[in-house]
Amino acid sequence: MTTPEPNDRAAPEDRPAATAYLSWMLWTAIGIGGIWVAVVLISLFAPDLVSGSEQQHLPIAAFTTWFWGSIGTLVLLWAMGRLRGTAMGQPVWIGLSVVALVLWAGATILAITLPVFETGTDPTQIPFGAMFAPAGAALLTALAGLISNILARGPWVDSWTPRGDGPWPRR
Repeated sequence: MTTPEPNDRAAPEDRPAATAYLSWMLWTAIGIGGIWVAVVLISLFAPDLVSGSEQQHLPIAAFTTWFWGSIGTLVLLWAMGRLRGTAMGQPVWIGLSVVALVLWAGATILAITLPVFETGTDPTQIPFGAMFAPAGAALLTALAGLISNILARGPWVDSWTPRGDGPWPRR
């Protein structure tokens, strides 16, 4: 008498769903990894805020970029979480990850290379690129997530109905 062995493989009809889930996880990880590589590069290589008569250096990008990277990560996770479910959304979540990578790569280039603003008799140097590029990347990541979720609904949806996971009570 033989004992049945556990079958840990997906059934043929479940394979597209399993493949889509792995693709979703991979592209989510790629998007988050890209954000945090950008955060590290901006923190290390962006110019410092230089102020005072003794020209004290303050690595303003190292202080603020982590916050904006966290916001960008949360927004990307929220958007990708809403896209998960069917294999039909695969081009949309791949596109969202690629857009997030491009946005944060652009923010990295801007934060590191934009010139600093110099003012006063004791020249204060303000790196506007290092201060505003990560914030812009986080906000544009949120916009891309919103647009991708609108696009994922597709033209086959007749009317909008709440899914029940919003702040409103379900009727």
